[in-house]
Amino acid sequence: MGSSGIRFLARGLLLFYLISAAHCADYRLDGSVVPSAYNLTIGVLRDSTQPTLFDGEVSIALRVVSSVEVQQITLHADTLEISECRLLDATGAQVEAIDTGRLIYEASTQQVTVPLTQALEVGKEYGLEFKYTGRIRTDMSGLFSASYAEEGTNATKWLAVTQMQRINARYVLPCFDEPAMKAKFQLQIIRPKEYQAIANTKLRETTDAGQDRFTDHFEETPAMSTYLLAFIIAEYSARGNVSEFSVLSRPEFYNNTEFSYQVGQRVVPAFGDLFQLPYTELGNEVLQYASSPRFPHNGMENWGLIIYSEAVLVQIPDYTDDWSHKEFAARIIAHETSHMWFGDSVTFSWWSYFWLNEAFARYYEYFMAHQLYPEYHLDEQFAVRQMQLIFAMDAKNSTQPMTSPEGDIQTPSQIASKFSSIAYAKGASIVRMWRNCMGAENFDTAIRNYLKQYHLSNTEPNNLFYHLYEQWPTSQYVNLEHFFADYTEQVGYPMLMVNATRENHVVNVEQKRFLLNPEDGSNATLKYTVPITYATNLEPNFHNLTPAMYLHKPTNILQLYFEDPIDWIVLNLRQSNYQRVLYDPTLLKGLQVALSATNHSGIPVENRAQIIDDLFNFARVGYIDYAEVFEFLEYLKDELDYVPWYAVFEGLQLVAKRFTPEQLPHFSLYLSDTTNAVFSRLGVDWSDEDTPLEVANRNNVVTWLCRYQASGCRYQIYAMFSSSGWRKPTPDYRQTYYCAVSSEYAGLTLVYGLYYLEKRASEKELYWSAMGCTRSYDTFYYNMILNPASTVQEKKIGIARLYEQNPDLVQPIFELISEDITQLSAA
Repeated sequence: MGSSGIRFLARGLLLFYLISAAHCADYRLDGSVVPSAYNLTIGVLRDSTQPTLFDGEVSIALRVVSSVEVQQITLHADTLEISECRLLDATGAQVEAIDTGRLIYEASTQQVTVPLTQALEVGKEYGLEFKYTGRIRTDMSGLFSASYAEEGTNATKWLAVTQMQRINARYVLPCFDEPAMKAKFQLQIIRPKEYQAIANTKLRETTDAGQDRFTDHFEETPAMSTYLLAFIIAEYSARGNVSEFSVLSRPEFYNNTEFSYQVGQRVVPAFGDLFQLPYTELGNEVLQYASSPRFPHNGMENWGLIIYSEAVLVQIPDYTDDWSHKEFAARIIAHETSHMWFGDSVTFSWWSYFWLNEAFARYYEYFMAHQLYPEYHLDEQFAVRQMQLIFAMDAKNSTQPMTSPEGDIQTPSQIASKFSSIAYAKGASIVRMWRNCMGAENFDTAIRNYLKQYHLSNTEPNNLFYHLYEQWPTSQYVNLEHFFADYTEQVGYPMLMVNATRENHVVNVEQKRFLLNPEDGSNATLKYTVPITYATNLEPNFHNLTPAMYLHKPTNILQLYFEDPIDWIVLNLRQSNYQRVLYDPTLLKGLQVALSATNHSGIPVENRAQIIDDLFNFARVGYIDYAEVFEFLEYLKDELDYVPWYAVFEGLQLVAKRFTPEQLPHFSLYLSDTTNAVFSRLGVDWSDEDTPLEVANRNNVVTWLCRYQASGCRYQIYAMFSSSGWRKPTPDYRQTYYCAVSSEYAGLTLVYGLYYLEKRASEKELYWSAMGCTRSYDTFYYNMILNPASTVQEKKIGIARLYEQNPDLVQPIFELISEDITQLSAA
């Protein structure tokens, strides 16, 4: 064998070893001992020369649950330097001091094993103490740093923030970092006098620690998972009562948190009423919303201290106080607050069941926010923004089931994989389907019983299914075991193939798994228990979402009989169930006629959007031709509502990119024709009387018309902008508006003036992005993209916008950039 062959063999053996080692490593704790309480003290900024160092002391109350004596204790710890370790008995007396040199660290599993000279006795309680130091991190995990420039002085203000989810508590303290190992936490924070600490629970007292340092002592938490431990050390101000409910932010944002505070005041009691279990009865007296200038997520549901990005809690007048920003805030606040019940009080037993948290949180994000703020019609928006969104992912080989076998989710990367849109968007879609199938009252009763039974406990899907089963209407003939498993343990979803026969007296319904690419290795033979709901021109009832029947997996064809022939039929009322529907040409034509009639024949916006989205995806796969889609969409000449138009523009995203330069003028005319009614209704101007959905619809319509130079869109906006009565558009229309203004050179220079004068970074980004819409691409490229003063990120955004907003100029833009690519690399 040559040297290259030997090297190849060596690399292969090394790879095999690494894979084998990963599979052999035991990432789960053995469960021989379980914690009941942590007494944790964290100290920061003890040494000004080492500002990233923190000190930790923790005493863990343990109980031996093994049936045999325990010779060693294994728990999690990562990047912590342990200086002392002691074992205590139940009275607090020392059993032994463990030499830290004997501790066994396992880097791959992030575990530390404490060997004992004297075995722990079965059933006894002990204490395990550690003293250690750790590092305040920069990667937004564990305990990490964030900063902001103080208003007025521009001084840099630092704060320390926690993010323990997924498995980051082990960066902050030695602990049993698994969700089922719940325990109470008693927390003390030692900090300099100019700072304050906030944590999961109410501040009990503050004591003098000497040397201008103070210790904040917090009330004990309820029993909870380690990933919910949270604290912030900062110079913050509070809106509200910090002993009950408050919103905490940097002081200059106090006046900008009124809306988020009001949302919280409404949403917390609303959940208490819905679940018949008030928040304070869960075991924590206080609930705080805190903002962070740097955070990895929109929000994190730490029990009693929900941490949000500033974009959620802070609404700046004339910048982020518009309809869209407030909708975003209301949704995310509803989402995170729901976790106090789903996730904090009742927690999944292992990460393979992560959807038990997030499916309900995403569901209530939309439907509780809809209950409190019905002007957003979030119940209708759910269909296009969640269900239709996740359909694409769940139709690929790369999808995953909501529930995975525990054995398949062990390593950190495997745990991370469960944090996908399947847990959130599909999970919420399935929860919505269950609720609509069994009825709202039955569903709410089942959920209340589930939450009460498993308060402060951990659950698996079957615990939830039991309560759903108990409340399910006995009148429905359905195998619930199959129904629940088909959508949580299987991947994908069905499409219903609907055909009319016998002169429209009989409709045949068959099912098949929908796949975007049947050749990608996906299992195309999967079948599902399918709830069937429908309405016809004879009985156009779209309000009763109770299934008329179920299409069971062994059934090949389900037949619907009608005494009188039908003109049209709609299956899956309000797109309530997790399925697509493919109609035969006769039925599809009937639907087009129905949608073109007065008030769209009563067919609701969710079903109009469903039909549109399904058609685009069926054409993408090849079940129908795109010509049939565009012919059907001629009904849009009478369509004014946001939700169906949302589905149209989402469907056009892929199609429009395929048009040749010769086809673009025809597409522009098609857009002008089909959008004539909605564009005439909305126009390019805005008003204080606009509803949230009118604002959103105008944004989409104007974006598409201006991008494809249809209906004189760009001219109308520029004429309005350059008139003597010019006024600044609302924040949620600003991007669209200035994009159109920048189209021609004169508008570009005007928007550049706004960019140059603007001081707020986020608004400058908006103007920059808008300037990328210009058709004077050479001016923008040479004067701004190649300008050394523009950042790499600005250059990326600018070039991307040039391509995206000028589809007819893609070739000349490409030639301009590529004729001397070194200019760009050197700029």
